[in-house]
Amino acid sequence: MSSGLYSHIWGPMNPDIIFYLPTPPELPAHWQATHPDAITQLVTLNGNHWRKIVTIMAKICSLEHDINANKGINWKQIRDQLFNEHHDPQTGKHINTPSRLHCQLRIVNPNIEHHDEIVFLPEFWHILCGKEAQQRMGISDPRQYTSLDEKQKIQHQHTVLLTPYLDYRQYANALIELTRQHITLSKV
Repeated sequence: MSSGLYSHIWGPMNPDIIFYLPTPPELPAHWQATHPDAITQLVTLNGNHWRKIVTIMAKICSLEHDINANKGINWKQIRDQLFNEHHDPQTGKHINTPSRLHCQLRIVNPNIEHHDEIVFLPEFWHILCGKEAQQRMGISDPRQYTSLDEKQKIQHQHTVLLTPYLDYRQYANALIELTRQHITLSKV
C-alpha cells in the first residue's frame, strides 16, 4: 500500500487487525507508540475522545471469553500496551499481556485520488471506522457488503469490516462484542 495514503501508522508491521481512522490525535513531543506510557500520554493530551477510541480498539483485540470479567482488567492491560508486540523492542523482553490480537492504527489522509490502488490484504482484518475513513479508502457503496447486525451498523466482506466511528454513542458494547466474535470465530 502506498505510504501517501496515511499520515500516521502505529503498531506492529504484521498485525492481526488494522484500524483506519480519519483524524490523528495531538501527539506529545518525542512520542513513540511503543513506549510503555504511550497510551497514557496520548489520553492525557487528547482527553476522553481518544480514551474511548483506544478502549474500543482494546476490547475488539481481546481474545478473552468475557471482556467484562474481573472488571475488564484484561482489555485494560491490552489498551495500555495497544501498539506493542509480544516483546519490548528496546529490551527484547516478553511483554506479559492477556491473550489478544495485535493491532495497527492508520490515519487515512484526506483527498486520496487513487482508490483503485487500495488493496486490503486478506491476511489482516481491516476495520474502517466511520463513514469518513470509509470514503477516504474508496468505499462509496457499502451495499456490496454483508451486514453483521439487524440495523446494518457493521458490514463485512472477507476480512474488511465497515464499522461506526470508535465512539460509544455509535459503537456500543453490543456492537463491540459482535465485531470481536466475528473476528475471533473467523480467524484469518
